[in-house]
Amino acid sequence: MNLRRILRCFYLASGLKVNLSKCSLYGVGVEEPDVVCLANTLQCNAGVLPFKYLGLYVGANMNLVRNWKPIVDLFKSRLSIWKAKKLSYGGRITLLKSVLSSLPTYFFSLYRAPVQVLNQLERIRRIFFWGGSEEVSKMAWMAWENVVVPVEYGGLGFGSLRDANLAMLAKWWWRFKTEKDGLWRRVIWSIHNNSRSWNTIPAKISIAGPWKQIYGICSTLLRLGIDISKAIKGVARSGTEVAFWVDNWVAPEPLQFLFPHLFQLEKHKGCLVAERAHSAPYGTVWGWDWRRQPASAEEISEFQQLNILLQGVSVSTGPDVWVWNLDRSGQFNVGSIKSSITELNRVRPGYVVKWNGWTPKKVGMVAWRAHNERLPTRVALSRRGVAVQSLECPICGEYNETSEHLLVSCGFAQTVWSVVYQWCKAQPVLAFSLKDILDSHEEFDGSAKKKKAYHAVCLVTFWSLWNNRSELMFLGTRKSITSTVEEIKTKSFLWIKHRSKEVSMTWDQWQCFDVF
Repeated sequence: MNLRRILRCFYLASGLKVNLSKCSLYGVGVEEPDVVCLANTLQCNAGVLPFKYLGLYVGANMNLVRNWKPIVDLFKSRLSIWKAKKLSYGGRITLLKSVLSSLPTYFFSLYRAPVQVLNQLERIRRIFFWGGSEEVSKMAWMAWENVVVPVEYGGLGFGSLRDANLAMLAKWWWRFKTEKDGLWRRVIWSIHNNSRSWNTIPAKISIAGPWKQIYGICSTLLRLGIDISKAIKGVARSGTEVAFWVDNWVAPEPLQFLFPHLFQLEKHKGCLVAERAHSAPYGTVWGWDWRRQPASAEEISEFQQLNILLQGVSVSTGPDVWVWNLDRSGQFNVGSIKSSITELNRVRPGYVVKWNGWTPKKVGMVAWRAHNERLPTRVALSRRGVAVQSLECPICGEYNETSEHLLVSCGFAQTVWSVVYQWCKAQPVLAFSLKDILDSHEEFDGSAKKKKAYHAVCLVTFWSLWNNRSELMFLGTRKSITSTVEEIKTKSFLWIKHRSKEVSMTWDQWQCFDVF
């Protein structure tokens, strides 16, 4: 009744009336009949746990796979079969990067996803990218873990959902250190602080919930090569926020690990730097509060080393600050965690296909798949158990059809390349592989923009040659060399003109390759 009176006074004072018929009352540790009785008194609805608030489920056990069903259903609704069939590879890449990779962000930022959920979501992304469906699966031409890695590692940069989940949860470690006055932090501290445990952030393993999962990512990240407790470093100025023994501030790791014997002698193990450092006219004086004075050889040795370590340290005025060691800016960002995981657990390949922003992604995809021998040529299909009538190239009929033969060494392709070199005023490339042509723009004479334009032309040439082969196989139409070169000129002109913002470039200039 008092709550109703307060809401009534609020309405009379502000003119904002609360519609109680749209409100719900929930009970935590309260019997359902009592909740219903109080809800009737307040004239609102009686709610039950779990409930949905701002898109998240409150009171639900997010360790259960079934409680992640909304995210899985959302993925499936965005990944309709007709969308995969109507979109090119470039369209699928754009959709996966801009929409699908961000769909679970809201859940990932608070809850740690079970392995089964991550596998299911990755499976949905994989099926969509390769153009399949739940009922009809299509051939996956490359291992998914090699597709999602960053472009500089030879992938397409989708990113791993597991890495994204870990990186978003790691932000709470950073926020716990930097948001000292936050109400949420004070609640976590009051619940999880333990006078017998001295971790970087407090956590009682016996208490289930999101915070336990957030704390548990430290062991997972450690297996991946990242020690998150060392990644957050304190810069002690006044020393009122940095813990002397527990936090990482003056050494590469917390002092409790460097000097374990002294840490055992400390009376107040969670003491702050300001409690041990005192300003004096001749510098900073360090005061100690031991259970007993250091006596053993190990304790005396550690005490001497600690004094040497603290010789150049002094306290001053001003608030303490925290630095994120995994980023040059010193500030936390999710990308630094994901990039660190990639760098520590992968080896850069010897060669990576260079993408060109002046051509659509579907054009670059042909070169990317061809370099990795992932185009559906006859030889590639045969290696994967698909029955083909013949392995010979359908264009020349002389050699087995591989990506390298079709796009580089086939007689038809060689003639097209010779015309393209002559048109672009480039030195003919004695190509033994796709890499020779993909890197030929680096030796091209001209400005950086002209080299980029020539690189775009090379990618469009690969795309046109592959389109010619597809039309021959599925439509039975065979293009001439002249029509192929004209298609290359036309397509590359339209794409480069609009994507490079060079609106002054004319068709006559492009035909003479007199650009930039």
